[in-house]
Amino acid sequence: MSIHLRHFIRYQFPAIGWALLIFIGSSIPSKYFPPSSIFTFDKLIHAFLFFVLGVFVYRALTPYQGRHEINWRRLIISVVIVVGYGILDELHQGFVPGRTLDFYDGIADTIGGLLAAALIVYLAKYKKTIKI
Repeated sequence: MSIHLRHFIRYQFPAIGWALLIFIGSSIPSKYFPPSSIFTFDKLIHAFLFFVLGVFVYRALTPYQGRHEINWRRLIISVVIVVGYGILDELHQGFVPGRTLDFYDGIADTIGGLLAAALIVYLAKYKKTIKI
């Protein structure tokens, strides 16, 4: 296996795969969701999903090196990608039967992406290197 393929599988594939899982979950009509109280925490679920996406996107933008210091450009780009994907996800849900476009879900998505960025900054500041 080439170094490029290994790097793709380790760094880019998780972000693409996670984004795909979010898209698939958003494509399920509401009538197929089991009645459960877990959906009362849907803003936390959104924040968690987009927090993970934020970490994965930052990793996907990492060059071929193991440890690195904070890269503000990559961090900002990753937050923009996560926020943009959250907006597109909400627009997409507006076309799924029984689902709605929810402004507050978009806010939760954004908070998740910002929390991922905060974790990355924290690790860079206090751990001096990031190994995510």
